[in-house]
Order: sequence, then structure tokens, then C-alpha cells
Amino acid sequence: MDILSKRDFRTHLDVVAWLQIVNALLGIIVAAFAATLILGVGVVTEDALTLRILTITAASIGGLHFVLGLPGLVAGIGLLRRAPWSRTMALVLCAFELVLFPLGTILALYTVFVLSQQAAIDAFGACCSIEDGRVAAAGA
Repeated sequence: MDILSKRDFRTHLDVVAWLQIVNALLGIIVAAFAATLILGVGVVTEDALTLRILTITAASIGGLHFVLGLPGLVAGIGLLRRAPWSRTMALVLCAFELVLFPLGTILALYTVFVLSQQAAIDAFGACCSIEDGRVAAAGA
């Protein structure tokens, strides 16, 4: 597919990269806020068992969202730096973002649209495609 010109592609690629970064950072910030809120509720209850349970819950939620947001942050920075691996990483992340309706779905579809352009293949290289010549036939 080749809808975007090289100049338009660079602009759209920067937009995709920044959207991935902002999406990841917002996820991490919201998770930190939710974890803090849950922990605050545990402190207010003044019950040791409740505090322990809510502390584990807050740490789990915060840690899980941090771990899930980190790849988006790395992929966005990689796209800005035009790292060869970042295109593949961003496309894989799109599969997970599709279920985050509606904003994640829109971001995933836009990312796939931009990164499936011929200019993206030229800019990042056709990693491991048959046409690229780096994939050997089975048994060869």
C-alpha cells in the first residue's frame, strides 16, 4: 500500500510515535493514581488485614500497568529514532491495543495504516519478509 508520500509519511510517523508515547504514559499515570487511591482507602480503614490486602492489590495494579505501558513507551521512542526493530514492535502492540475500545482501537488502526505504507518498509526495512531475502527456505 502506498497512499502517503515520503514527506507525509514522516509527519504521520512522528504523530504515531508521539501518540504511542502519550498513550503509554497516560496508562502508567492512571495506574499510579488508581494504586494510590486503593492504598489510601486501605490506610483510612485502619484495619491491618484490609490494609495488607489493598496494598497487594495496589502494587499488583500499578505494577501490571507499568509493565504493560513500558513497551508502548519503548516502541514510540524507537519510532522517533527510526530504529529498525520499532516498526515490528509497534505493529505487535497494535494487536493488544485493538481491544482497548474506542481510543486504543483508533490508535491501533492508525498505527497499522501508517506503518503498512511502502515508505515505512523503505525507512525501517522489510524485517524478515520473504522478499527481503533474509529468510531461508525450510530445510535449506
